[in-house]
Amino acid sequence: MPNKRNLFSIGLLVVVLFLTGAVCSPQENQFVVDQLSLTSLFVKIYRNDVEIGSATGFVVEKNHKHYLVTNRHVVLLCAQDRNQSNIGGWICANKLSIFHNRLGHLGEWLWVEENLFDAHGNKRWLEHPKLCSGADLVALPLEQTENVQFYPLDLNLGKSEITLGPGDPVSIVGFPFGLAQEAGLPIWKTGTVASDLDINYNGKPIFLVDTTARPGMSGSPVYAVRTGAFRGANGALQMAVPGPAKKFLGVYSEQIPFAEIGGVWKSEAVMALYDSLP
Repeated sequence: MPNKRNLFSIGLLVVVLFLTGAVCSPQENQFVVDQLSLTSLFVKIYRNDVEIGSATGFVVEKNHKHYLVTNRHVVLLCAQDRNQSNIGGWICANKLSIFHNRLGHLGEWLWVEENLFDAHGNKRWLEHPKLCSGADLVALPLEQTENVQFYPLDLNLGKSEITLGPGDPVSIVGFPFGLAQEAGLPIWKTGTVASDLDINYNGKPIFLVDTTARPGMSGSPVYAVRTGAFRGANGALQMAVPGPAKKFLGVYSEQIPFAEIGGVWKSEAVMALYDSLP
């Protein structure tokens, strides 16, 4: 099982460019990395030492505490027990292993384990303050923070003036089938808005996207990223100056069976969860 001593590196020497939201090497051979690529984290789901699935998450920070945000179905995942002595049995998640950025070494990652239950068997994750188990969102307080560099998602990106409607493109930034660009860098998968954003799907704060999702994308942050001109809050065209305009739209949750349609929990649902955190 991976542990926090396992380090992976792609040899990036980088500095943060705050205006563009990208990171790049100051040397002749430059690597340019969008800062949002550092925000999405690959997550493996375990029952003790047995891996039973994978997902995506991201960190938010509040009152000097860090929380991993992902889907509720991720922390409740169960799978068939492959142990030949327990044929037909099922095992359920009790820990996550998170592929964190390494402190002070941008371009390197390390595995860090987090228990899902405390010593008394109580769940450690926190749920939506109103919808509770009816929302596919959780925030897991992170206890193992040694040697971890955090790149929290700025939830103020949800207040961006970018205006979207049906047919507009969005980016789902995660790890389909556990795939990565390299080491801990996620895949940017494109989808298009498939519902009116002011409408709640099935009466919950969810909008739909037209995309081909894969296992491992659960918990991925979803963004609108625009270069050049984009539609602002009043419908007028605005320019993305000096760099790309970005808007946090929510958290990818599920693929509707037999349809190339997925659900995204809206940013306001994530903000409600954030506001409830201690």
